[in-house]
Amino acid sequence: MILDLQRVTKRFGDRDRIVTAIRDVSLSLLEDEIFALIGESGSGKSTLAELIVGLQKPTEGRVVWHWDGSGQAAADRRRQVQLVFQNPDRSMNPYWKVKEIVAEPLLLQRVERSEAFRLAGELLERVRLPRELLERRPSECSGGQKQRIAIARALSMSPALLIADEITSALDPTTERDILNLLLALKREQSMSILYITHRLETIPGFADRLAVMKDGAVVEEGYTESVLGAPNSDYTRALLDACSYS
Repeated sequence: MILDLQRVTKRFGDRDRIVTAIRDVSLSLLEDEIFALIGESGSGKSTLAELIVGLQKPTEGRVVWHWDGSGQAAADRRRQVQLVFQNPDRSMNPYWKVKEIVAEPLLLQRVERSEAFRLAGELLERVRLPRELLERRPSECSGGQKQRIAIARALSMSPALLIADEITSALDPTTERDILNLLLALKREQSMSILYITHRLETIPGFADRLAVMKDGAVVEEGYTESVLGAPNSDYTRALLDACSYS
């Protein structure tokens, strides 16, 4: 186990209006697994990701890490968790070249500039992109290429956990499957865990080891992928299955 969420609740607002975004969620993430977090827009998936990565703090409950070096400084722990957004442009300076975007985390760690750019080329190759893209800017890359560039940037920190937040939702089906296959390969190569956040339940079979279904900030069902999709206990999970192309 690398991560344990213990009865986590997150509220926003003040006395006049309080919104509960996460309701008493308890989950665990295991080493070298892909865990899928499924739910419709507004279900709390992305807020939960922000709590895990440290962008938000729980109102109640705890986020507990179990990896080696858990006593290290907060900044070092954060490097072990990398978040890739639905819109890769959120993490890219449009005026920078791809080599600068991928190398930025390395440069912030005081890696020498020429070495950081050399490593950026290796990282592009790891996400199945040609080194020629290093000299391009984001506007010269396709949506699928930009998502791979964002993944390469995240991999530069050799994370223990990669959080992929709706990263295929804006892609065509072929590119979506290519990205999922890439994540599967990277998990094997780098021995890392992946938290895959999506509203597209049909992408889960054959990809995620375990899953949790969220509704209104709460987990309504959790278990191994084949078990949940084959015999769901929750009416909401059954409704999601009925609404998608999975069979």
